[in-house]
Amino acid sequence: MGNNHSMSRENKKNQLRKQVVPAAYPKDEDSEEILRKAHQRTIKRRLRIAMIIGILAALAAAGLFYYDRYQSFADYQVVWESGFTEDGQGESIAAEGNFCGFVDFADGVIKYTKDGASYLDARGKAVWILSYEMKNPIVAVNGDYAAIGDRQGNSIYICDKNGQQGQAATSLPVLALSISAKGVTAAVEEDSRASYIYLYKKDGNPLDIYVKSLLSGDGYPVDVSLSPSGTQWITSFMYLEDGMIRNKVVFYNFGLGKNDPKRVVGVFMPQDLADAMAGRVHFMDDSHAVIFTDKGLQFFSTRIETSPESKAQILLNENIRSISYSDQYAAVITDNSEGSDPYRLHVYRSDGSQVFERAFTYQYSGFDIDGDLVLLYNDNSCRVYNMAGTEKFNGTFDFSVSKISAGSLPGTLLVMGPQKIQEIRMR
Repeated sequence: MGNNHSMSRENKKNQLRKQVVPAAYPKDEDSEEILRKAHQRTIKRRLRIAMIIGILAALAAAGLFYYDRYQSFADYQVVWESGFTEDGQGESIAAEGNFCGFVDFADGVIKYTKDGASYLDARGKAVWILSYEMKNPIVAVNGDYAAIGDRQGNSIYICDKNGQQGQAATSLPVLALSISAKGVTAAVEEDSRASYIYLYKKDGNPLDIYVKSLLSGDGYPVDVSLSPSGTQWITSFMYLEDGMIRNKVVFYNFGLGKNDPKRVVGVFMPQDLADAMAGRVHFMDDSHAVIFTDKGLQFFSTRIETSPESKAQILLNENIRSISYSDQYAAVITDNSEGSDPYRLHVYRSDGSQVFERAFTYQYSGFDIDGDLVLLYNDNSCRVYNMAGTEKFNGTFDFSVSKISAGSLPGTLLVMGPQKIQEIRMR
């Protein structure tokens, strides 16, 4: 009796306990279902968070893209400034009237005068200083190498980011220079009967490679360009034919064209060049070259090094005023025959496809491409365009300007003059 009463009381307790907290005593399959639903809720919550983050990131990227592509500036803030002495550093002002030029080099620029050159890094500090005496210095740059020569003189200095690596003494006057990204230098030299293109190693010693052209037969080399690897070069020759001046463009390859005594791998005659005159030739990279003529531009592919091929010929009706190029782009400024703006800017990729075209009114004296910026400037102002054709900057300066380049960070410019150099942030 007592046992039955005790068991009945225990059963009632268990029933009551189940009614009050039924979830504490689920069946095994109920537990699995609860865990599965909880996991699904967690996944959905994480997906919602990820979607929100993705949408915010896309909106931020779109905002940055729009800002970079279409925002224009007319004011600036000076990030840093450095003045020049005659040795290229310090805070004193260089002598008034002293020749001064700049060329983009490595992470900064080379500042050169008739008395010497210095490599200034991205903060305007002189990394090295080179002293010389030249009547008419010319500079060729390719990657981390630069050649500084005296036009109509006999000296060539070959430098890299660490300073002078060699010096070449030529027996004939130097007319033009080109350098590869490995320091091999090509110099156009001439005497009274012939012109020569000599190659020099980065230590200044001559290579046993040269091209001779008789003025009475082969013609006169107007311009030469070495490929970054230094194994290919392109030369524009002017020559007489039936009393008329004609032009031909010759490709050489000293790594592959060994069967030809002159190692010629391609010749493009007047009929291939639309009877144009090519005053400037340039290897943009090891697979692309461009020539600038009095009628336009022509792009070549040297992907097959033994068989250069013309890929695009762009003939322009308007008078060509200026040219500029980089390792990615080639550009010309022409007169503008349509509308009130007097000039038109044409920019192309290395394959000859057009990037953009834009008419403008601005009296420029300098014209450069640096990265994805097109820079027009004169002695106290500049205009800057991006590759969408947007005018990114329109500003003036309170000192004499010789050159403008892209700065060390996006949205900055390097403004150089004979007195000082500034990095500015557009705003």
